[in-house]
Amino acid sequence: MKQQTTLLLAILAIFGFALISCDKTVEVGPSGSTLNTDDLVKAISKRLDGNCVGYQLVVSVNGSQKSIYAYGDARLSQDGNPRAMFVNDKYNIASCSKTITAAALLRTLNAKQKTVDDLIHSYLPAHWTLGTGIKTITFKQLLTHQSGFVDKSYGSDYGSLKKLVSEGLVDSSKPETYNNANYALMRFLIATLADYSVTKLPANANSTTLATVENKQAQEYADAYIDYCQKNVLGVSGSGMSTIVCKPTDPNPALCYQFPKDNGKGDSFGDMTLTNAERGWNMTSVQMAAFMSTLHYTEKIIPKSLSDMMKNERAGYDFRNKTAGGIAYYAKNGGYPGKFADKAKDGANFGKNYNAGQLESWLIGFDNNVQIAFIANSQVFITANKNDSPNGELAFNSILAGFDEWYKSAKK
Repeated sequence: MKQQTTLLLAILAIFGFALISCDKTVEVGPSGSTLNTDDLVKAISKRLDGNCVGYQLVVSVNGSQKSIYAYGDARLSQDGNPRAMFVNDKYNIASCSKTITAAALLRTLNAKQKTVDDLIHSYLPAHWTLGTGIKTITFKQLLTHQSGFVDKSYGSDYGSLKKLVSEGLVDSSKPETYNNANYALMRFLIATLADYSVTKLPANANSTTLATVENKQAQEYADAYIDYCQKNVLGVSGSGMSTIVCKPTDPNPALCYQFPKDNGKGDSFGDMTLTNAERGWNMTSVQMAAFMSTLHYTEKIIPKSLSDMMKNERAGYDFRNKTAGGIAYYAKNGGYPGKFADKAKDGANFGKNYNAGQLESWLIGFDNNVQIAFIANSQVFITANKNDSPNGELAFNSILAGFDEWYKSAKK
């Protein structure tokens, strides 16, 4: 069910979110021509409505939120307390959390007068064994997935990361390999750089003491990362954002589903506190938009030189590219896979589940000062026959196509 912008504005007021500008006409078209941001929402929604369980998006311009939209359902009847999607529904934004982590790490480095070219090894837990090549990794190499960690089979928990570091680098040439471990390790670096107190391992500790201390450390580093982001990244980005955490907190949280819809239960993906930094923040699209605007249109989090570096060198972002219409953009994706949905590609795995539900999240900024924050609580499934496999046009492609259509419509 569509939720119109005027209704959502009232809801935002009730829930205390940032004020949305009533002036939707902005000078961001070709040669500074005017466009209406509600028209951008229409161009995107006509591509996405009906092709997922639900989604929410926020359009911001020059750091000010202009238009918002929500479609579909946040909870389905099989989970009880069914309700329509609103922009105040929180979801685990998956790898879009990495942009928050990148900003937090850069803030700690800047505060300590360190640079991204400094080495990371002295900020890892002191008793960890450092394998071959670990002492050569820089902060920038983690930020840009050029650390040399190429094995993606490791988890993001304390023990898995300790093992990864002890086994060292497979390829000393440090190729670019997207690896969640790069960002999971940042929770240790941020906590150490920011001088958080962490239990130390006593000398000559036996195996029992080692296990006890490491369990404490795992929680302490995870909590320190959350606390730092709440106070210095999220908390400075908007009212009420200093309480955001890496787990669902609502009594009946918004859930993620398969699409096309089935009778399966939804998924919230649970508590990711102990595997945070590379994923896990539970947020709304309004909060995502507020963070992104604060990051790039103020210096409350980091200096402009560093936020520009993030988007230009893909430190905390996945893409730096141009739309079909020639407008440059930077973007970060997050997602949790649902079913293996492509018969040709997935073969015998077709129809099998990764999770009960699927999520797709995006932070996208265009060089004409337009930003889009987006969350879909299912796979986006655009095909003429809903029993066939998707045609590959995920939400991102629809957003870019909608943007191009909108941009070209500007009055000359």
